[in-house]
Amino acid sequence: MLPQFGIKRPYTVIVAIIVIGILGVVSVMNTTVDLLPSINLPYAIVITPYMGANPEQVEMVVTKPIEQSMASISNIHNVRSISRENMSLVILEFNETTNMDSAIIEMREGLEMLRSYLPDEVGRSTIMRLNPDMMPVTVLSAAVEGAEIEESSVLIEETVIPALESVEGVASVTAIGLVERQIVVRLNEDKISQTTAKMQSAIMAAMLSSATPLSSGSPGSTGGQLSGLAALMSSQPQSGGTASAQLPAWLQGGGAASAQSSTTQPSTSLQGGAAASTQSPASLLSSQLLSKDTIAGVLKGQNFEMPAGYLSSDDADYLVRVGDGIDSLEQLRTLPIFVPPFPGTEPVVLEDVADIFVTDNSDEMYTKVNGNDAVIMTVQKQTEYATSDVSRRVLSKAQEIEKAHPGLELVPLMDQGQYIRMAVGAVVNNLLIGGLLAIAILLLFLRDIRPTLVVGFSIPVSLVTAFVLMYFSNVTLNVMSMGGLALGVGMLVDNSIVVIENIYRMRAEGKSPVQAAIEGAAQVTGAITASTLTTIAVFVPIIFTQGLTRQLFTEMGLTIAYSLLASLAVALTLVPMIASRITSGEEQLRHRVVDRIKELYGKLLAYSLDHKAVVVGLVIVLFIASTLGVLSLGTELMPETDTGQIMVTVTLPRGTALAETAAAADKVMSIVSDVPEVETVGASIGGMMGMGGMGSARGGGSGDSVSMYVLLKEDRSRSTAEVAQAIRNETSDLKFEVAVSDAAMDISALTGSTVAVRIGGRDLDTLKELATQVAAIVSSVEGTVDVSDGLDRTSPELRVMVDKAKSLANGLTAAQVFMQINQLLASERAAASIPIGVRDVDVYVEDYAGAPATADDLANLKISTPLGTEVALKDVADVQEALGFESITRESQQRYITVSAELAEGYNVGKVSSQIEQKLAELDVPEGYSVTMGGEQELLMTSFRDLFLMLVLGVIFIYLVMVAQFQSLLSPFIVMFTIPLAFTGGFLGLIIARMPVSIPAALGLIILCGVVVNNAIVFVDYANKMMEAGMNRRDAVRKAGADRLRPILMTALTTIIALSTTSLGMGQGAEMMQPVAVTAIGGLLYATLLTLVFIPVLYERMVRDRTTAS
Repeated sequence: MLPQFGIKRPYTVIVAIIVIGILGVVSVMNTTVDLLPSINLPYAIVITPYMGANPEQVEMVVTKPIEQSMASISNIHNVRSISRENMSLVILEFNETTNMDSAIIEMREGLEMLRSYLPDEVGRSTIMRLNPDMMPVTVLSAAVEGAEIEESSVLIEETVIPALESVEGVASVTAIGLVERQIVVRLNEDKISQTTAKMQSAIMAAMLSSATPLSSGSPGSTGGQLSGLAALMSSQPQSGGTASAQLPAWLQGGGAASAQSSTTQPSTSLQGGAAASTQSPASLLSSQLLSKDTIAGVLKGQNFEMPAGYLSSDDADYLVRVGDGIDSLEQLRTLPIFVPPFPGTEPVVLEDVADIFVTDNSDEMYTKVNGNDAVIMTVQKQTEYATSDVSRRVLSKAQEIEKAHPGLELVPLMDQGQYIRMAVGAVVNNLLIGGLLAIAILLLFLRDIRPTLVVGFSIPVSLVTAFVLMYFSNVTLNVMSMGGLALGVGMLVDNSIVVIENIYRMRAEGKSPVQAAIEGAAQVTGAITASTLTTIAVFVPIIFTQGLTRQLFTEMGLTIAYSLLASLAVALTLVPMIASRITSGEEQLRHRVVDRIKELYGKLLAYSLDHKAVVVGLVIVLFIASTLGVLSLGTELMPETDTGQIMVTVTLPRGTALAETAAAADKVMSIVSDVPEVETVGASIGGMMGMGGMGSARGGGSGDSVSMYVLLKEDRSRSTAEVAQAIRNETSDLKFEVAVSDAAMDISALTGSTVAVRIGGRDLDTLKELATQVAAIVSSVEGTVDVSDGLDRTSPELRVMVDKAKSLANGLTAAQVFMQINQLLASERAAASIPIGVRDVDVYVEDYAGAPATADDLANLKISTPLGTEVALKDVADVQEALGFESITRESQQRYITVSAELAEGYNVGKVSSQIEQKLAELDVPEGYSVTMGGEQELLMTSFRDLFLMLVLGVIFIYLVMVAQFQSLLSPFIVMFTIPLAFTGGFLGLIIARMPVSIPAALGLIILCGVVVNNAIVFVDYANKMMEAGMNRRDAVRKAGADRLRPILMTALTTIIALSTTSLGMGQGAEMMQPVAVTAIGGLLYATLLTLVFIPVLYERMVRDRTTAS
């Protein structure tokens, strides 16, 4: 029907092709480009702060209750948690089909119900969805030539970052290494003593000058004043000469406390405090300490400005604005903090009691690029934008910024967009080259440009049609979808080859061009339809898989299906239409080489039919041998990709001084920079470090870890993996931990460490012991590097064990001791923010005593008691040194420790994990504890299970499609024997290429199942027709083999040659599709050759003479 329609309505076909071409161009222009299909991660994280708590306290007080609350939420698959110092992270994994918006609403409701049961010190929980878009799109380094980092920071913060944030698609820009100024107000004991003495003198003078003479007739007045003065004088020895120099009670009590708790009522509090002080002059110098909290409260209360509302008059409405913020450093210095209620006394200002100075955080920062100070910026994109588009816009904006600011250098350290463009570009190039090679093979066989162009035209038409369908089904241009087209480009001509070859054969029989075109296409319509459907059928079961397998390969299946269905339509409409107009005379497509091959094949087929046992035995032996051989290669999740980017992490013991960490990082950076293939090295210490921490505990980053981005040269001689191994070798002798990863841009990065062993149980000490044993086992297995026992991130602790009897004797409880220690050690927030120049600068207040620097300092810390005395901490408590976990991890409400390792160059996760599992089987694990494999191996096994299900269901669907085509059970059964042939060839391909079995390789084998049956379908269908025409089995088999030899060879070779460039991994990023091509080529080559021999043997053995299989 379709061939006849195409021949009789040619203009309709031409118009349809033009429309498809226009739609195809528009579709390609509007389809986003990305590395991989959109991966939906059904994860949500609950982040809860608990300041001042160690990991064990966080676990007990916060993490466990949240776990129990979240476990009852619908569609929960798994619950993990990490309890860290000051913070709890609970990671919820949902079933893949979960509506995450509804799940998050449930989570919020559960957290609100739990809120009333948590201590007041626990902060509010934040819910965050885990999304691949959270990863940075681009990492840039910024520096100004000839400028200090302080000067560069101003330009970067005020100009560069806002400019990058204005780029379309950019969600945020985070900077590491910015030098930021801050104002420190540090209480000065000497100044406080001097101010106190000066104030006391002024008060006494004021009181004496206001005394009434005796002659005035007020005998009691002078006596009262003198009594007050005596009381004042008697208090002097108690308050002078000590570290606790005093200021008025209202500062610590009524005035300051009110100012600190409510910045909207400062004047009332101050006035109330002053008024209270007039009642008793001696109370002005009470025993209350002047503290950083007092000053911070005053700053917050005085640095106040807020609109109070509108005042309406006859002609206008006036906004009433109350307060006036502190606008300069000088105003801060002269800020009054107390005005004595006596005539002639001077107000006490801030600089009277504190040292005020401007400093910065340069001593805390370590960010360098190629050994020079720099700022490192990470750019994150908005969810709905394509990574490559955002990356391109960001780099374009960076170039504009550089031109506008001479001397400014913005260097990409990591760029996902560049890698995506290279990877997708490599696949597209392979697709184009493969298409051209397929056409060349056609020309070689057909030896006529006219039929070659007819068949070759099906490639662009099918591809453009696929692009249109991809656009309307929201399939992006990525490595997987374009890889599907690259795999299918050689198969796009298969249907057209069969049709054109049959048309020419009928022309040779004397039929007219139109009749030959109609009948020739109609005769093979059933066979090529069945062949197309069997190839598509292997992807149908993907709807029954879950997780990574489904999300990665659905788009590949769709693109292959789209292109093959388009090629089928082209073969049944366009090809007959053109063939009916270009064929003339009684033409036969002849080729001397093909004729010679056909002659040799006839002899081989005759021998095989006479020696069936030899053929069957050889097939079985090769299948078993290839299976054993491929098992020895091992397995891996994904092939290594040559990204040109490496991550290096330098880790020192917890608590290491910043200077020591910086020296270690400099050493590693020097080693890495000396590697010939390295172009740029950027490093940052402790993650993102915010403001603060000038000698206090308010710094935000960890000073014992440095992350390095290593960017390699494009024209390097070694691969990324080889360079990473070279860096490992060069840094292996260092006394600190150096971890090197070349999977930062790889799908394997989703799994964390390549090799991971999870140890679960209740008791931490038992877990530590097991972790040490497991780490020793992992280290003993050849191929593991950077082994971590999970214990190297322990944290030194000082545990203050309060003696309840001793503390109570001094009027103290453990809680009161904690509060005073916490006041000195807890992280601080800025008390105010004032402008200096064009930037706002935070103001921090520090005690004159300062935070304890050593364990002895902590033990000697003076604790104020309710009795008005002070006692050393060591007199009421023992200070003990201990080691605690930096974090406590849990899964399914059970603690666990992860022992992790990376793989050395040349090793794969399957073989290494298998050896580790064998040794772990001999480990004596206590009851109630578990030791299981995790990491990449866990995801690999899950994916292989999904692929196995896909294979089984695909084979069933292929058989059912053929049953519908042949209307027989026997003929499809014979055709199905080509599938073991495909596996044998695919295994041999992997063995020759020395490639382990990966997910792409397994997918290649599954695709083969739908492809290799096509040639057998054509053979069996033709043999059935010959037997229906009256031939016996032997003659029908030989006739089918001779007549179908050329189209079978042509379809196989066009697919094989089209895949050749992909199988060689040509182009950066093409490695991901290489195993698919290798297995496809091996399977097709072997199965095609054996199909021409093995299937005839089975056919003659199983089909009865003078009967049909249909």
